[in-house]
Amino acid sequence: MFTREWNQDIAVEVAKEEAREEGREEGWAEGIVEERRKNAKAMKAEGLDTNTIARITGLTVDDILRL
Repeated sequence: MFTREWNQDIAVEVAKEEAREEGREEGWAEGIVEERRKNAKAMKAEGLDTNTIARITGLTVDDILRL
């Protein structure tokens, strides 16, 4: 039988790494949404209709109207 002693320092480091990873994922997701908004704004400036922009970008019609 194998037993492992609990180590608080290791537990703290694991928790910190998990938090960092979660932060990276959230930042990455926000970057994607921001890029979609940027593209939608450019499409809107080019005269594309709102429903087409929504279909292409995945943003809602309301999001696009607020740009």
